Amino acid sequence: QSELLAATGAAPSSSNAKLLCIYTGGTMGMKANSDGLLEPVAGYLTDQIKDILRAHTSEALPDTTVIEYETLVDSCDMTHEHWVRIANDIGDNYQSYDGFLVITGTDTMAYTASALSFMLENLGKTVVLTGSQIPFVKTYSDARRNLLSSMTLACSLDIPEVTLFFDDKLHRGNRSRKADSGSFDAFSSPNFPPLATMGLSVQVNKQLLLPQPKARFKVHVTMDFRVVVIKYVPYFDINALMRLAMNGGNTCKAIVLELYGTGNAPQNEPQMLKALQAAKQNGIVVVITSQCAAGSVLSSTYAINAHLTSIGVVPAADMTTEATCAKLAYLFGKKLSPDAVSAALTVNLRGEIGPFSQARL
Repeated sequence: QSELLAATGAAPSSSNAKLLCIYTGGTMGMKANSDGLLEPVAGYLTDQIKDILRAHTSEALPDTTVIEYETLVDSCDMTHEHWVRIANDIGDNYQSYDGFLVITGTDTMAYTASALSFMLENLGKTVVLTGSQIPFVKTYSDARRNLLSSMTLACSLDIPEVTLFFDDKLHRGNRSRKADSGSFDAFSSPNFPPLATMGLSVQVNKQLLLPQPKARFKVHVTMDFRVVVIKYVPYFDINALMRLAMNGGNTCKAIVLELYGTGNAPQNEPQMLKALQAAKQNGIVVVITSQCAAGSVLSSTYAINAHLTSIGVVPAADMTTEATCAKLAYLFGKKLSPDAVSAALTVNLRGEIGPFSQARL
C-alpha cells in the first residue's frame, strides 16, 4: 500500500542529512550564448544551488555539497566513461552522505539511470537523477521545481535504488525512458508504476520498493558496452544483419533487436532466422525487445516467436531497451559466457524486469 509522508507539502529532509549533488551538465545549467544558442555555463548552476540553500534555511533542506564537473557535457555526449566517473564519485563518498543527486541532461538520462542501477551494487541509499526541459535561468522553467524536489527526496525517503525524478514523479531508474521532448512531464515508466508521486503530500508506493541489501555496497565499473541495437522495419536489409552476425563477433557481444508488438518477426523471411542462428554460433547474444513503449515480449504467442526462442534468442520481457543494454554491459563486464549472460538476462537483478524480486547478482 502507498504511504503519505506528509500531510501538507513535500516530505521535509532533515537539516542534519547530508546530500552530495553531482552536476555533469545538461539543460538545467545552460544559458544562451552570443548566437542565442544554449550552452552550459561553468559555475552558474552551482551558484544557484547555494542561493537556494541560503533562501530555504527554515525548510530543512539537506546539507548539500556540489561536485561540478570541470567539463560540463550535453546529454548527447554522455558516454560510459562519464557513467564510470559518476559511479566512482558516489562510491568514494558513499559513507559520508545520506543521499545522492545527479543533475544531467534529459536525452540520455534514462540510459544513465539504467547503467548506474547495475554499476552500484547492493545500493543502500537513494540516488536521484534529474534535469530540466528549460534552463534554470528562464523565468518559465521546470528547473527549480525538479531541483528542489529531488534535493528533498534524496534524503527523506528510504528507497535504496537509483531513481529518476521529473515533474511530479519518482521513477525507478531502469524502468524509465524519455517519452516527450516537449513536455515538463517528459519521462514515463511504461511497465512499472512510479515509486513516489508528489502533490500536496509525497505518496510512496512502498510495496514496489527494493529491499535494503544484505551485502556490502560496491561499485562495479567494468562494463562491456559492445552492444548493437537494431530496429527492424518492413524494408530491413537482412544482409546487413547477416554481415554483422558473421563478422561482428570480435566487436559485438550482443545484438538487441527491436521487433514488432510482442516481439514478432516476419515468418516469410528465412534469411532472418539464418542470420540469428549465425550470430548465436559466433557467440553473439541476441535479445528481442519490443518497439512498443509498453507491454512485454512474449515468446509463445505466435509461431515465429517459438522459432526465435528455439534457436536461443532471449526475450527481454518487459525491460526497456535502455535497461536491456545496460544489463548486457554489466553481465559481460563480469566476464560471463554468452550462455551465462543469456540465462542471467531474464533474472530480475535490480527491479528492471517482471514482478518484484529480491534477486541480486
